[in-house]
Amino acid sequence: MILDDRVTNRNIFAKLAASISDDVRVETHGDPASALAAIGAPLPDLVITDYKMPGMNGAEFVRHFRQIPGCEDVPVIAITVYEERSFRLAALEAGATDFLLSPVDHAEFLTRARNLLQMRRQALIIKGRAHDLERELQDSERSRQQLLRDSKERLAQVIDTVPACVGAFDRDGACIFLNSRAAARFNVDAHGAIGQRADALLGDEMGARSLSLDQMVFRSGVALPTFEEESAAQDGGESEYWLTTKSPLRDGDGMIAAVLTSSLDITDRKKAERHLVHLAHHDALTGLPNRTFLQDRLRREIARARRGDRIFALLMLDIDRFKTVNDALGHHAGDALLCAVGERLGNHIRKKDVLARLGGDEFALLLSGIRNPQDALDRAEQILGALKQPFSIAGEDIVVGASIGVVLHPNDGDDAEDILKKVDIAMYRAKAEGRNLYRAFDPAMMSSARGEITLEAELRRALANQEFELFYQPQIDLRTNRIVGAEALIRWRHPTRGLVRPLDFLPFAEETGLIIPINEWVIAQACSEARSWCAHGLPPLRVAVNLSPVQFRNRNMVALVDDILERTGLDPKRLELELTETILMHDADAVTIELRELRKRGVSVSIDDFGTGYSSLAYVKKFPVDRIKIDQSFVRNLTSDPNDAAIVRAIVNLGHSLGIDVIAEGVDSADQVEMLRAEGCEEAQGFLFAKPLPVEEFLALVQADAAVARSA
Repeated sequence: MILDDRVTNRNIFAKLAASISDDVRVETHGDPASALAAIGAPLPDLVITDYKMPGMNGAEFVRHFRQIPGCEDVPVIAITVYEERSFRLAALEAGATDFLLSPVDHAEFLTRARNLLQMRRQALIIKGRAHDLERELQDSERSRQQLLRDSKERLAQVIDTVPACVGAFDRDGACIFLNSRAAARFNVDAHGAIGQRADALLGDEMGARSLSLDQMVFRSGVALPTFEEESAAQDGGESEYWLTTKSPLRDGDGMIAAVLTSSLDITDRKKAERHLVHLAHHDALTGLPNRTFLQDRLRREIARARRGDRIFALLMLDIDRFKTVNDALGHHAGDALLCAVGERLGNHIRKKDVLARLGGDEFALLLSGIRNPQDALDRAEQILGALKQPFSIAGEDIVVGASIGVVLHPNDGDDAEDILKKVDIAMYRAKAEGRNLYRAFDPAMMSSARGEITLEAELRRALANQEFELFYQPQIDLRTNRIVGAEALIRWRHPTRGLVRPLDFLPFAEETGLIIPINEWVIAQACSEARSWCAHGLPPLRVAVNLSPVQFRNRNMVALVDDILERTGLDPKRLELELTETILMHDADAVTIELRELRKRGVSVSIDDFGTGYSSLAYVKKFPVDRIKIDQSFVRNLTSDPNDAAIVRAIVNLGHSLGIDVIAEGVDSADQVEMLRAEGCEEAQGFLFAKPLPVEEFLALVQADAAVARSA
């Protein structure tokens, strides 16, 4: 029976209770009076009641419930939000068996309910067998002394079959009998224990407690509700846990002759329960508390703060560029780094603080009872300083930073979800402003977050309304000075803001996953337009399209390219796919297979921004590529920085040794062109030749170039 005046709670507890086993039947009530009126045959085997209810609180309900015949020993769990001891005592004095603290942990609810139902089942078995025995005794015509002797023997045999420790003690505290399990538990002889006092058999402390509870049964004449007790193990090991019930044992005249005590060993179940609770509330990789644990502690901190003048802070930190480490060194190294970060952060917290891993590379730190807001900011500064020291991972010294968001209660929120949302916003603001720093939450950040939501909606609308268009930057053959290809670059022609730069929307598209449909549109549009250039009498130019790492990891690129080429009719030899080193380093074997399939079809592959990633120059030989693009960061100072000149020379020589063409990007001076020619670089692109152009202007430029070539 579940009693709660709130429908949501009744439904949740009913579903949880029904999941215990197939033979569990659940009955729910929203009003204490109607619940009491509904109790009949069969009686409930477990009652779960809220404490705070209109008209009658949980303690009053339990008191009325215990007065109903047959309900004296039915286990009752009281659920209360109050942590004060007085409320728990009121519930226990009224006859409650156990209590749970709200909000209720589902795993704890299931475990306790299952234990109490099993103990109730055992109690009913014992009660039924005792009832049968009493009936046999009443019907027997043997002498009273013989009846008593037979009853003891039969009772001993019956109780020896029960999987519990069972014993009976009379009014003087003397043992009437022990079953074999109880004798083994207390390391005594079952027959030799007859007549000895409980404190002599069980020990002073446990014996005194048992005798005191027995006297309560003698005085009340009713069984005690099932209760859980802890005792020291006989071998001195870990504590043992038992579910115990005490019931009156009556003689032939109906007088209470003794108190029957039965205890079920639940030690293994308690260990399993603790293990399950630990798994449910801790991160499997680092062993730190997880998001569920943190949310529970947040709710408790908020409740405590409401009862007194105290503040607390929540810090959320995200490891900067963790994905780069994961891609370069592998997931095992990434996991080792997360564990090392968690261990180092753990060295900078107090005992009353909570350090949790929320998932991925996100950690949270709950600072309880801080003196003022500056304490939280100082702690964020300490964490940034602690992370500056290198981590030794997989033989490499790795230095990571962190972006940290800070919120305070009650200033920045009054419930757990609100606080977590705002600290997440503050953390992303720190990441957006340059990383490796902290930012305290400011209400203005909410406007920025809403702006991102608006941006996502606008990007989806832009895809649907065809607001994107492609610009093309020509690629020049340095040996002939002719245009041989073009790089397709996306632009967004916003209906109110005009032309939007890629940097203003592509990074956000990467984060949200919208880059996948956007990139597919770019490939399809570039292929379609390149196919139409033939109608303008242009030479068969190569068109290069940049691929997003997100897209390459989430789609079968071979199938996608096949579909687009078939729909547009473009010759595969005229399509080039530009990949970054990050794509190549992620699952290199699978990437290699896909690249080989693409090249079999005639599609060419180039490595963009070469030399800026984690791979060595020689690593490119493992991948089937046609072209290397020298990053503009090396080209920019080619004529003035000997180091950049040496890097360019090394890349060109590497390409030639592997039979791979080399193209330089970001070329904006004639001197750079001359040096690139001298080094043997085949192609170049940059503002010296042309900036990215709308398709009409690009076509005009190519037509002019073709006319010059024909007249030469």
